[in-house]
Amino acid sequence: MQNFVFDLYGTLADISTDESSEKFKTKVGRYFAHLNPNVNDFFALYYDYCARRSGGGYCEFELFGVFLDILAYGGNCTDEKTARRAARYFRKKSRSRLKLYGGVRALLKNLKRCGAKLYILSNAQACFTWDEIKKLKIAKYFDGIELSSDFGEKKPSPAFFKHIADKYSLDTNSVVYTGNDFAADIAGAKAAGFKAVYIKSNLSPETDDMREVKAVADFATDNFKSLAAYLLGLCGN
Repeated sequence: MQNFVFDLYGTLADISTDESSEKFKTKVGRYFAHLNPNVNDFFALYYDYCARRSGGGYCEFELFGVFLDILAYGGNCTDEKTARRAARYFRKKSRSRLKLYGGVRALLKNLKRCGAKLYILSNAQACFTWDEIKKLKIAKYFDGIELSSDFGEKKPSPAFFKHIADKYSLDTNSVVYTGNDFAADIAGAKAAGFKAVYIKSNLSPETDDMREVKAVADFATDNFKSLAAYLLGLCGN
């Protein structure tokens, strides 16, 4: 197996965000009111614009458009650079933790050393995630990074999994997908014909039952050292 595709949050990176705290809402509300004097209630607009864009099934809308529309609300003059900076501010103020799980960087380095191709396929918003990938300093390890907000559909969408195989000309029989969510990652990857590997992390859904996971996944563990050993074994190390 030479093609390793990873989920990001909960698999490679540990993150904690909270968009419900009053402190967060106050800071963000003031920030956007400063950028656009027409915005009296940022979160009323935010939730309304998000609801308008959301769709059924596996649909994933691009959140950047919401920030752009809020800054333009009421005829206010704005630009994409300001909107992207505002989106990063929103995320930064909601985030209390962002770090790689122990052993991740060593695993990525070792997989690259044995000639593997590495990819990320993640349910994530590009306006947040590219900045966080930069902060984590992991982009250099990957041959491709695909985010659901860019594609327009999210895992376990069969089309999203198929997209990464098609874009990078990957033989599905040579792909190992690793994630921490049974429904989105394991069921989705298996439906796409990928080998599916599960790591139970602090961000895995509470409803994930390891007995059920092990019955479907090619490998499942709650220990990252065991995960690394398994993946490196597939790579020939």
